[in-house]
Amino acid sequence: MEITQYLLDNPSSSFDILKHLVNALPQDQLIEIRDNTTNEDLWIYTNNLINPEPKKDTVKHVNAPLQQLFDDFNNPRSGKVHKTRRELKKRFEAQSFADQERIIAAFMNKASKTDVVWCTKYFVENYAETVVYQGQQFDVVGYMFWKDEYLDVIKRHWEYDMDNYKLLKAIVLFDSTEYLKERIRLIEAETPGIIDRPSYSSLLLKVCEDKSYPLPKERLTPSQYAYITAKTGRNITPEDASAALVWAVNNESRWSFNYVRNFQGHLIFRDYKYSTLGLSLWSLSKLGYSDIIIAFNEWIKKVISKLESLKEIDNNVIDKTIKEMISLL
Repeated sequence: MEITQYLLDNPSSSFDILKHLVNALPQDQLIEIRDNTTNEDLWIYTNNLINPEPKKDTVKHVNAPLQQLFDDFNNPRSGKVHKTRRELKKRFEAQSFADQERIIAAFMNKASKTDVVWCTKYFVENYAETVVYQGQQFDVVGYMFWKDEYLDVIKRHWEYDMDNYKLLKAIVLFDSTEYLKERIRLIEAETPGIIDRPSYSSLLLKVCEDKSYPLPKERLTPSQYAYITAKTGRNITPEDASAALVWAVNNESRWSFNYVRNFQGHLIFRDYKYSTLGLSLWSLSKLGYSDIIIAFNEWIKKVISKLESLKEIDNNVIDKTIKEMISLL
């Protein structure tokens, strides 16, 4: 069945499933769905895809010089390093770009892990905004505060704390893929326990952008395999796509939160974006497996019908019903 027609024929289905069917649709089909659907949430979602809201520029204003704070922070004998660190962080957003840059440099030169981790969030944010400096406006695009000399400091801290996602994200953005390939091989060989942690998946995601790098399917759950495949523009077999969804359904820990009643009192499925199941549905959407998402939607209808037929519904009943009906998926 054509996806557009399916969406129009099923307006009462859970929006949190239907949205995954429209993510990869071309503009003309999005417009057709928006103009004809009776599902208000689906109308809003497709309209936002058609007409995304532009990001608003922010303006940073000049403040007075912070020389005394810098002097105290850089002098270990001042007895005020801890106090001035807190004050510089507190006042950072209100400063001019030039003073913000000085604060970042002071923290990176101090090179303590706390300061370096704090700075990384400004390195990884892609600025495209207007900066007001000394009464003049400047359009700034790119990584405003980054300097290549900071990379060694960040890598040094990360190699002692590989689970630190903020440090890893900066390395992923600014270092070479070859360094990352070298590190991931060492991790896999010397620290096998880390492969179950978020840092490993994040590192693998970056390395696998190189299509020649083999994706280690055996180290990943079916859901992780589908997600990294989707994010790196690779292909997946229908069998692996189905396995990813079944695995996610079996391992979803938020079933009791996924069913809520709408204003009309009807039980509906609510997808949490960052849940195991939500990520799998997103992956299948990007990989083009709309037929599997449709089949999941039909299964959810059966689950809801079963739950609605019961006199009482609680967390245990929901979990039990899911387990009983999983074979029908």
